Amino acid sequence: MNRVCLIFLTLIYSGSSFSFELVQSDEWSSLIRSESIEGVFVFCKESNNLCITNDIVRAKTEYIPASTFKIANSLIGLETGAIKNEFQIFKWDGKPRRIKSWEQDLTLRGAIQYSAVPVFQQIARRVGETKMQKYLKAFDYGNANIQGGIDKFWLEGELKISAFNQISFIEKLSKNNLPVSKQHQLIVKSALITEATSSYLVHSKTGFSGTGTKEKPGVGWWVGWIESETETYYFAFNMDISNEELLPYRKSIPKKLMETMGLTIGV
Repeated sequence: MNRVCLIFLTLIYSGSSFSFELVQSDEWSSLIRSESIEGVFVFCKESNNLCITNDIVRAKTEYIPASTFKIANSLIGLETGAIKNEFQIFKWDGKPRRIKSWEQDLTLRGAIQYSAVPVFQQIARRVGETKMQKYLKAFDYGNANIQGGIDKFWLEGELKISAFNQISFIEKLSKNNLPVSKQHQLIVKSALITEATSSYLVHSKTGFSGTGTKEKPGVGWWVGWIESETETYYFAFNMDISNEELLPYRKSIPKKLMETMGLTIGV
């Protein structure tokens, strides 16, 4: 790895210490610039409390979470009873939807895997503003601002979260340390599995706020964690998106950067 700058950060969330040494990698900065995109990747290794990023400033900058919020929404829905259990069927109303895979009945896992916005809008309406606000504050989830409409504040409203905060949130979820029942955390963790091999397990979620414009681009996300036999890695990536052709970079760039750390995954 090329020249790096070292900064030590201690972030305090929900009464528990989230302490990692943060390293900015010039190699990673160069690699992302070579792809002609604006974005940030944060990658943390649990065993040595080390996080690497290409851009410390952007890593602490908040953006709309888009569909990565389905993780929190699922937990809150289960905890409040808006979702009965992992087997509940969310019925398709028969109306055309923007994405064809949403035109079917879905379980919670299916709704997460297909990123079915109408299902999670229904869940959010059932939760209501008061309980939604309560749990977002308890989770220390970004700015916890739900202005913009109960069924769209994470899509085009005022809710914002940084890559660092995403990692703090998923790290607590991975350890069942969020202020909701362990059973509900286990249900959501299972629904987030996107790859399972004999060597590792990937829990992850993408997000996309829309393309926006070149002057005011949308944002694409990929967040999650990877469990191997001996290590756990946490990651969060976001990037500006002004063209849907850029969407594959949400995963391809983080995977390239992981490979520089000796970690290769297939999702």
